[in-house]
Amino acid sequence: MISSCNTTTNNKIISVSKNRRTFKVKNDSSFTINEVEVDGCYKTIGAKCDYLFEVISKDTKTNIETVSIVFYVELKGSDINHAIEQLESTMQHCLTEHKKVNKKECYIVASKVPSSGPKSQVLKKKFLKKNKIQLFIDTKIKEVTV
Repeated sequence: MISSCNTTTNNKIISVSKNRRTFKVKNDSSFTINEVEVDGCYKTIGAKCDYLFEVISKDTKTNIETVSIVFYVELKGSDINHAIEQLESTMQHCLTEHKKVNKKECYIVASKVPSSGPKSQVLKKKFLKKNKIQLFIDTKIKEVTV
């Protein structure tokens, strides 16, 4: 679990916004979620995404907490290629912390790029092949449920 520039919560709705773009985590199961503001915090990384969210699970037998899901989030204008670079750079930087995490997803919430456009579909397929992680591209707002 990343412990710098973070906020840990189990709120039902966790939301981040930047320039009229919003990413929301709907936390119906009241998991502990570690929200990390990557951009503005990690000065040593070149390109970096805006946020990442770590969903924390507790083993009922051992009572040990581990990160079970990671969402990497970039709130972007229209430069999707640069957003992908930022996501990939952050994932590389967090490789050690997230090595054993089974579910990782990347989200770009853009202002001007249609989520179902052919260019977006090609980028998503290329990203999945290269990183083995699903990329979602949406406009204005994205909500995920855990």
